[in-house]
Amino acid sequence: MQNYIDKLAVLHNENSDLELSQALSLRLSVPLYHSVDNKTPEDFFLSWRDGCLKLLDKELLKKGGLMVDIEPRQGEQRSWPAPKEGALAQAIGRKTRTVVDATTGWAQDSLHIFRMGYELTCIERSPVMLELLHDAFQRLEQVDWVTRLALSAPKLLPGNAIEILGQLDNAPDCIYIDPMFPAKRKKSALPKKSMLILRELLGADLDKEELFVTALQATAKKVVVKSPDYAQPLGGKPAQSFKSKLLRYDVYMKGT
Repeated sequence: MQNYIDKLAVLHNENSDLELSQALSLRLSVPLYHSVDNKTPEDFFLSWRDGCLKLLDKELLKKGGLMVDIEPRQGEQRSWPAPKEGALAQAIGRKTRTVVDATTGWAQDSLHIFRMGYELTCIERSPVMLELLHDAFQRLEQVDWVTRLALSAPKLLPGNAIEILGQLDNAPDCIYIDPMFPAKRKKSALPKKSMLILRELLGADLDKEELFVTALQATAKKVVVKSPDYAQPLGGKPAQSFKSKLLRYDVYMKGT
C-alpha cells in the first residue's frame, strides 16, 4: 500500500517538534517541507496541528485538516461501557467479547466498538492511516475517563488483514469489515472529504471479497460487514441484517 508515494509530504509546523516531523518523513519515505506553495508537487500533507497529527490537501491547508477524532459521534454515549444499542451493536451482539476490526480506516466505528466495552484489535494496512491512528490512540490514552478507569487503547496491528487474520493466536468472536464500496452515482450522496482523500491516497479496495472469505475462516463465531444500503451483500445472503439510516450491517455466522 505505497500508493501515497509522490502524492504525500510532511509539512513541519513551527509550533511542533521538528524531530517528530523528521522521523515521520523518514518512516514514510516522503519529503519534509517547512512551507508549501502552488509549485509544490505533492497534493497531500501530514502535519502536527492543534496537538494532533492531521492529514491535509492543498484545499485544507488553511482549514485545519483531518484527524482521527477520538470524541464520540453525535448520538453516541460518552459513558463507559456505553450501552450496546443501535444497528452496529445488534450486529456484533451482546454475547460477543472479542472483536477485530479488519479495516480500521478513520476508526470511527472502531472507537464506538471500544466505548461499548468490547475487547478490540484494529488492523490497518495503510502506512498513512497507521500514523494517524497511532497519534489518535496516544491521545485516547490521555483522556480523563480512560486514565481513570485504567483502560488501554485498542491494539493496533499494521499490515494486510488477509495475511494477519490467518496468523492470530486466538480466533476472535467477531471480525468487523467496513470495505470501500463504489460511491452511488447521485449528486445528493457525495462522499465525505475524509473518504475522498483516502480514496485518492490509497486507491480502490479491490480485495474485499478475498478479505471476507479469510475473515469467515478466521473468526470463532461471526463476521459483520458494513455496507451502504444500495450495495449487494458482500458474502451473499447473510444470516441476519440490521439497518440504520443509509447503512446496513450484514451478519455471517461461522459454519452456516
